[in-house]
Amino acid sequence: MSEDRLRDDVKKKGVLGVLYFLGNSSYGAILGLVANFFFTIYLTPAEYGLYFIVLSLITIFTYFTDLGFAASLVQKKDPEEEEFYIAFTIQLLLVTTVVTVGVILTPLLIAQYKLTTAGIGLYIAMLVSLFILSLKSIPSTRLERTLEYSKIVMTQAVEQTVFYTISIIFLLLHFGVYALAIAVLVRSLIGVTLIYYFTGWRPHIKFNMARARSILKFGIPFQSNVFLAIVKDELLNMYLVQQLGFSAMGYVGWAKKWAEAPLRVVLDNTNRVMFPIYSRYQDDKERVGKTLEKVVFYNSLKLLPIMAGVYIIMPLLVEIIPQYQKWEVALSSFNFFLISALFVSFTTPFITVFNSIGKVIYSVRFMVLWIVLNWTVVPLSIMFMGYQGVGIAFAINSLSFVFVIYVLKRLVPFHFWSSVRMPVTATAGMLLCLLLIKSSVFDPYILTATLVITGPIIYGLLLYLMGGSKVFHEVKHIFLQPTT
Repeated sequence: MSEDRLRDDVKKKGVLGVLYFLGNSSYGAILGLVANFFFTIYLTPAEYGLYFIVLSLITIFTYFTDLGFAASLVQKKDPEEEEFYIAFTIQLLLVTTVVTVGVILTPLLIAQYKLTTAGIGLYIAMLVSLFILSLKSIPSTRLERTLEYSKIVMTQAVEQTVFYTISIIFLLLHFGVYALAIAVLVRSLIGVTLIYYFTGWRPHIKFNMARARSILKFGIPFQSNVFLAIVKDELLNMYLVQQLGFSAMGYVGWAKKWAEAPLRVVLDNTNRVMFPIYSRYQDDKERVGKTLEKVVFYNSLKLLPIMAGVYIIMPLLVEIIPQYQKWEVALSSFNFFLISALFVSFTTPFITVFNSIGKVIYSVRFMVLWIVLNWTVVPLSIMFMGYQGVGIAFAINSLSFVFVIYVLKRLVPFHFWSSVRMPVTATAGMLLCLLLIKSSVFDPYILTATLVITGPIIYGLLLYLMGGSKVFHEVKHIFLQPTT
């Protein structure tokens, strides 16, 4: 296969990968919306806060089960089969150790955070799930290397369906937090079974010090970035729950979860697909820059109108859905987290580029900056504004994205404003029109339906008038290119 044809094939598989993940994320988002509706009905803010904090605890434990093996194997140009076995062996040892330590620490966590019996059950279920899901890491990496995203997506879709369905059923049966514990365990068992079925890969226990060092040479610096992210976010959550309590953390968790939902749907999956593609082109900085401009453009094209829309719609949903009215006090926090999510949507693709071209040190430096900002601004904010200060602090800290752009421009040539100009302008026009509609329609039910229908139409028309037809032609060109 010629170099040009190989490049086109990688490009098409990358776009298909994004679409696979986006399709699955859209499906998962619908399920998640339904499930979260039931969560907010049947879980109190305190229980929701408990769930939020247990997830943070498990994220902390997860770090110690992975020394960047997956990222290292994806980033390597031609890893040998033995390296996959070695990575699996080391990870199995790590996760066994971490889960054991997690169980031993249970009495301390009960005393420190006043965990209820249900909270303990959820925590133990999460630990068991952590062990099972860690077994997916290496076979999933093999699928990523060959850009077989459809199999990864199918596994995720089944996992999501199982988790949300079981959660809802047991919540309806009034199991409370135990419903989530049961769903987590069943999901992990089904997920690990499917991923091994799709890969046909069979793990072996094997170790070689020289090859282990080769894997860890990239993996440990990469994972050090993950560790810093944990200090920045998860350990901060553990601090906040001690200062604010579970109920306040429930409000913070609700606001943050919904404000960042567009990022989880669009950004996470795009970055997962783009990491191996950037790595393939890591020696061609100009091509990396052009690809980055396209990624930023298409991310903004999807994310900006969604964020503007949820800013307008969320207060109406809280008003018209009785069971959501308990979250009304968290709406101001939601708005500030939304501002933070907006700027994070610009930052995240740039950090992915740093990692994929072997400049992990820059990612680490920015993580240190964000740790300092979070652990300085957030405690000061909650001192004066309580839990509302968390969202305000995140919004302030997210403005640091301008420094990320400045540094990356010195390594990779790209044009930021030209990438976001069309989505920003069209979104601003849509937001203005929606605000005008909102000021003239007073029935909340009619207003909500009107905004949901007219918002996408207005945005689409504005894009078309600004030359958006070129976007559709480019996508069509990508899919009509031959791949063999």
